[in-house]
Amino acid sequence: MDYRAPALPFFMENPLRRAGTLGAQGSFSLANTADRPLPTVATRDVAATAAALLLDISWSGQARVPLVGPDSLTPDAMAEVISGVLGRTVHYRQVPLADYRAALVRHGASRTTAREFAAMIEAQNDGIHDVEPHTPGTAATGFRQWCEDTLKSAARS
Repeated sequence: MDYRAPALPFFMENPLRRAGTLGAQGSFSLANTADRPLPTVATRDVAATAAALLLDISWSGQARVPLVGPDSLTPDAMAEVISGVLGRTVHYRQVPLADYRAALVRHGASRTTAREFAAMIEAQNDGIHDVEPHTPGTAATGFRQWCEDTLKSAARS
């Protein structure tokens, strides 16, 4: 069977889940380590790449397609970019993985799903994105541009 699978890093959209706290509290929180750089990708670039891969009928074989935006940022650096785009100070707050798992369950995730999501973040914190070689900029959207296009309006809502 012929297929290509996008290999994806940290989604720029992850802070959107906390867009309300960006405006109200000037902060966002994740369970990712504050000082570990994360290669990023916007879901719009994922969609465009996936569509192109599906429409390419000339290709055969099996492959992973690393898809990474031009930025590799720590959550603290993301907060700096967000601060600049919003014109006000935004801080990053790391939450413990156990609290993250519990919040997922409170919001309707099964315990198994919550455990798997926490394992994914733990792997990110341990450097999983450093293992597979990838070329920054294989996806077009930079984090600052994504913040201007997407996060800015969501934080004001």
